[in-house]
Amino acid sequence: MKVAFPIEENIGIKSRINDHFGVAKQFMIVDVETRTVTTIPNKKADGESGCKTGFIGKKAGVEAVVTKCIGDGSQRGLHGDNIKVYAAAADTVAENLTLFEKGELKLFHIFDLCQGKKNKKEGGCGHHH
Repeated sequence: MKVAFPIEENIGIKSRINDHFGVAKQFMIVDVETRTVTTIPNKKADGESGCKTGFIGKKAGVEAVVTKCIGDGSQRGLHGDNIKVYAAAADTVAENLTLFEKGELKLFHIFDLCQGKKNKKEGGCGHHH
């Protein structure tokens, strides 16, 4: 199974997860079985994509995403591709990967969005949608 994580800077498995899925500069994809790690750029952050983040789809074989915050368009797009979205519970890819493997990460519900929570005190990411 491949799991994707939005990251700002690639420093390997110790990379910090970006606060917001849609504006991450890149995505780290980890194959849970083989521990193979790859990164791909976020086309939305580069201005190559429209409103929704169309970074993976089924082509990359990603079955799950772990993120701190996600907007409606991205979440709906991932759900449409049958990609599960989990709420990150730690700061790094490595920490969240361990939690994911233990089954300790909560699935985002389609209504668990950053939208409506504009600041971090309310549980949002501070990014205006």
